[in-house]
Amino acid sequence: MIELRKMDEADYPAYATLVMDERVMRYITEHALTDSEAKRRFASIIERQRHDRLGTYVVYQDETWIGIGHVTRSVRQPFEAELGYMLLPEQWGNGYGSLLASRLLELATEHELTVVTATIDPNHVASRKILTNLGFHSTYVGPIDGLPGEILEKRLGDPV
Repeated sequence: MIELRKMDEADYPAYATLVMDERVMRYITEHALTDSEAKRRFASIIERQRHDRLGTYVVYQDETWIGIGHVTRSVRQPFEAELGYMLLPEQWGNGYGSLLASRLLELATEHELTVVTATIDPNHVASRKILTNLGFHSTYVGPIDGLPGEILEKRLGDPV
């Protein structure tokens, strides 16, 4: 069983390990972040989640750190949120992505959200499979911030 702990300032090294890894970022930004980019994004994450019970979580399996996941509430639509996750490459293929996405959906439901979206690279077959197996459906395919993108959506309460 995976465990989630809300990320705090002390978790920057773990965050940096993921976002500064080309393999992890291949389908997210198409390149690893620099240290200054990582620090800027990390500070933004920490600040944003100070004002919400939801946020970004450090994920463990049997006390072993395996990655990070988030449920980030929409600024414009308070009952909507975006779900996302990054796993250490050595943890890929072990089913943790599905477990984590499922657990993040549970959090969204517990916090009375009605719609959860996920933005992926349309070429990331594994993430697409995880999300569609959880009942997400595609609502947009096209450029997002100059990169290939696809938005998948799940209305909570809909069957899987």
